[in-house]
Amino acid sequence: MDEVNPCSRSWRVLVSGLFLSLVLLAGCSLPFLPRTPQLPQIPGMPDLPDLGQLPDLLRDLGLPDLSGIPGLPQLADLPGVDLGPNAMAFAGPTERRLAIGDRIPGTDIQLVAVGDQGAEFRIAGLRSVRTVGDSLDFDGDWPGIQGVRYSLRLRIYRVGEDSVRVAGVHRLVVEGIQPQAMPVTLSGTVLKVPYTGSARVGETLKGLTYGYGGQEERGARVTGMPQEEYPYRKVGDSLRWSGYLRPDIPIEYNLRVAFVGQERFQVVGVASLQLP
Repeated sequence: MDEVNPCSRSWRVLVSGLFLSLVLLAGCSLPFLPRTPQLPQIPGMPDLPDLGQLPDLLRDLGLPDLSGIPGLPQLADLPGVDLGPNAMAFAGPTERRLAIGDRIPGTDIQLVAVGDQGAEFRIAGLRSVRTVGDSLDFDGDWPGIQGVRYSLRLRIYRVGEDSVRVAGVHRLVVEGIQPQAMPVTLSGTVLKVPYTGSARVGETLKGLTYGYGGQEERGARVTGMPQEEYPYRKVGDSLRWSGYLRPDIPIEYNLRVAFVGQERFQVVGVASLQLP
């Protein structure tokens, strides 16, 4: 069996606990939301504000419980990056099951066999036998598309009879973003990563066309929404956006409002990007 063993602490409780820190730093009075005690950092998960229970976060990220796996890479293990004004970085935890013949999307890493000595990979065209605890790293351009760079830091945590489980962190950097809202249907290779965004009054959230129009009696007024849609959101309310990050990259955001203040507001959630 290649399933992740259940851990003593609930993954859902761990994720919601991570969301506590940023709200405590915000310094504004917020409506009451259920909270859980602050718990240890999940590998690869950025610091996010507490929104109580976020029942869809695990499903949208497509992650199992990684909290009991020691030695997984952290976001700090990814190489440094300089972002230009029209570039955007998406980073977070990742996990996948590799069957024989599978290639990790965006990389030159392919699982070709599993034997008594471990898992045999083809990396940059060269043979490499790896076993539990060994690393699988990649830094390079995403194939088949211009202006997209991908970094990956993985560790093997299970070797089965015909498959391997790996987990760690990854980051996608996209140059030349030009967000355009429209309905999209994602297919093929879809990368899912946590997203945090903040905008001051009159500004637009990076990577979207939504912005902040200020705090009003009915809540935060979200600008850039279709005229027929209700534009007000309060802390904990959901916010969705779909369209193109640039003309060749469809993207969907599944977000919740994390903070509302007189000068700015914040959203957190999941971004799903389609790549070749």
